[in-house]
Amino acid sequence: MLRRLLAVCLGAAALAYGSLVTVNTTSGQLIGSNTDGVISFKGVRFAQAPVGNLRWVPPQPFVSLEVQNATSFAPSCIQQFSSALEEAFFNQGGPSSSSEDCLFLNIWTPTNDSGTPKPVLVWIYGGAFTFGTTALPTYDGTSFAKNQDVVVVSVAYRTNVFGFSMARDLAPQRTNLGLLDQELALQWVQQNIAALGGDPAQVTLMGQSAGGQSVGAAFLRHTDAHAPFRAGILLSGAPTFRSAATNHTPFDAFARAANCSQPAGPARLACLRAVPAAAVSAVLATDAATFAFEAVVDNATWFVQPLARIAARATALKPIVVGNAAGDGTVWALGYSSLRAAITDYLGASAAQVSDAQVRALYPGQNDSVVTASFITDYDYKCGAGLWAKAFVGAGERDVFRYSYGAVFVDLSPLPGLGAWHGSELPMIFGTYNASSATAAEKTLSATLQGALGAFVRDPTAAPAAHWARYAGNATRGLAELGYHGNVGPGDFVEAVPGESLDGPCAALYDRFLAAGA
Repeated sequence: MLRRLLAVCLGAAALAYGSLVTVNTTSGQLIGSNTDGVISFKGVRFAQAPVGNLRWVPPQPFVSLEVQNATSFAPSCIQQFSSALEEAFFNQGGPSSSSEDCLFLNIWTPTNDSGTPKPVLVWIYGGAFTFGTTALPTYDGTSFAKNQDVVVVSVAYRTNVFGFSMARDLAPQRTNLGLLDQELALQWVQQNIAALGGDPAQVTLMGQSAGGQSVGAAFLRHTDAHAPFRAGILLSGAPTFRSAATNHTPFDAFARAANCSQPAGPARLACLRAVPAAAVSAVLATDAATFAFEAVVDNATWFVQPLARIAARATALKPIVVGNAAGDGTVWALGYSSLRAAITDYLGASAAQVSDAQVRALYPGQNDSVVTASFITDYDYKCGAGLWAKAFVGAGERDVFRYSYGAVFVDLSPLPGLGAWHGSELPMIFGTYNASSATAAEKTLSATLQGALGAFVRDPTAAPAAHWARYAGNATRGLAELGYHGNVGPGDFVEAVPGESLDGPCAALYDRFLAAGA
């Protein structure tokens, strides 16, 4: 009976042996595990090891006929944290091992026999494009897969200098390698997910922070006709204006620190490719401010004017959920000694156009600590979500669902006063909160929020939850405030407010920089 059930659920190639399951894929015959109604395949290689001569090369597909043990996570990509604060907040239960050889993905698929292929959720982690891993306990896909009856896939991609080198030694189309890693993983999903119980025509992308930016970048580089997904969920991350100029200084400084002093070009790359990964990691750890790597404009994976590109309908226009956490900026504000320092950091060359007094005026009656956190929340997260919602609606996409997440739970807050801080919704979405410390309200909200996003994955053309209307700007109550006032149940966790009710500072000041770099 079990063998027949798994064969129906996972395709004719799947067989079960006790708690182990095998399935044939382009990566080989995977051996996974069957636990509590969910089959998982972890550490599945989708690309050749990007080491040696393949360092700083676009990912190369991995194809095998061999048996692959897929019962545990593979090493994470090499991490680079900008501060101890960042690591403490965003690496809780982080990877036990890391490696340059890190291009693997993980799959969770329910064992229940629905008789039809299941919708698929592909998760892309955040981490400012400098850190991140699929192995965080928060990102375990078991609960979402089981409770929402969807296949969950999480994908790894290169970060920091390995994935976003900003090197003048490379062609522009070879600098955002982490995004190319994601693209190859999406191709793997299209080729293999049917054998794992999923429907390749029903793929939804979901990411948070840099992962949300990555989902947005996937929309920007694809058209409707050729996109390997049908919907997207952008959590606290949406690409906005980016200067076309690439700052090569971080890579040049890294090369000098790694004792490769040749002029930029093949000889310097050859020298740097010979530097052991552990030595590269050690260099990165010495000065995070100098070795600051990010995605750059290459007009293939990242673009100067994302919003104009959407308006011109040069992108995939498909259903989206887009929004942010109400306290996205509170953690980041802890790292700034003054409001001016934050303005300078976030606005860069445009900071001279914005005075401290202008920003303070947007948050009357608040001290500078609160103003700094609010500025970061709005400028880096909320305004971008609003601009994307407006742009998609303006381009004709009907199924746009905007939200702001405001739930606060004491046991999820590392420090008091952070509110709904950056990433605090993720244990709720994945159902990976601490069951021993969670309140009844917390458990209920997790089931409610996960259920809403699960509903969107199953049918992105329908409202995710009661009272969650499609976004249509200021004229309608089209912005869903989630869990703001202790409301946690499926019938009341959405409070519908006017579409632009939270966007005052954006419209007054920030949008002009985010939309056009003015």
